[in-house]
Amino acid sequence: MKASTIWDKRWVRCIAAAAFWLGLWQVVSLALPKLLFAGPAQTVQSLFSMIGSTDFWLSIGCSIGKIAGGFVLAFVLGCLLAVLAYRAALARVLLEPAVQIMKSVPVACFVVVALIWVRSAWISVLTAFFVVFPAVYINLQQGLAGVDVKMLEMARVFRLSGGKRFRAVYLPAVLPYVLSACRVSVGMALKAGVAGEIIGLPRWSIGEQLYLSKLYLNTADLFAWSLTIIVLSLALEKLLVHAAAALQKKWGAAA
Repeated sequence: MKASTIWDKRWVRCIAAAAFWLGLWQVVSLALPKLLFAGPAQTVQSLFSMIGSTDFWLSIGCSIGKIAGGFVLAFVLGCLLAVLAYRAALARVLLEPAVQIMKSVPVACFVVVALIWVRSAWISVLTAFFVVFPAVYINLQQGLAGVDVKMLEMARVFRLSGGKRFRAVYLPAVLPYVLSACRVSVGMALKAGVAGEIIGLPRWSIGEQLYLSKLYLNTADLFAWSLTIIVLSLALEKLLVHAAAALQKKWGAAA
């Protein structure tokens, strides 16, 4: 009974899962040559070594800044065009093929083509935009399609202003969809942006550091950078979720 009670605690299960995968990682690293597969100790040692260098933080700052720029641009444009498509059927019909193409084209294929149009320094911006825009546009469209028509009619009857109508009718309907799109696409933006950097190799980027680690067969650095990407992705997702929850609470109270 006592063991069952302890196991029911979430932190215990998290520690057990982490210990299992770390153990498996260590076993695999012992079975393979160090040149091909770095163990946990090597990876952490390499990570702490990189943390002390200026190049590490400069590469992270440049990559995150550009990817965040692409994310924000995709979010704003996705929201505007989704509202336009909701209001005008012609706009929805015209945008549908472009959105479907963006959903279907592989990121690597898009990056290769995009490098013809833009400098490699801006490829992560364009790649992040490419993967985030369809998610925001489609989710917001679904949210707008689910707006209660009766609530809209009631708002017209009571002659609510545009702002009050937005907070009372539209916001509760679309906010869960927008938050879901943001939560999913923040990790996608980071992964796609780094993938674009690996192909374009812009100076001072995570992608460049990953490529150099692979080029020189430095698997410890390669794993350390991969671990950094995972941590950044989780941290950005948590930050976005907390910020969105705070906004949702604020707007909900205002409504």
